[in-house]
Amino acid sequence: MNKKGLSPLVATLLLVVFALAIGTITMTFGKNYTTGAEEDTLSEQPIVIANDAIGTDPLKALQLEYIQGKISQEEYLQRQKELTG
Repeated sequence: MNKKGLSPLVATLLLVVFALAIGTITMTFGKNYTTGAEEDTLSEQPIVIANDAIGTDPLKALQLEYIQGKISQEEYLQRQKELTG
């Protein structure tokens, strides 16, 4: 009955190191996968805003002009103040 084995402390350390290594590899793979998918999605789909959704609301039309870069921030704030009273 002369059996040899690892001490519990060494076995615990080996398990922790193994778990950290597997976690690091998984997180690196996941980060690379999601970053690539995000770039593909953003580059292929243009932003489309339907004018029908605006309707007759002048504030929404003003916001759309500002978002599209047709007016400056100062002009946007001035016209917004006029519209909201």
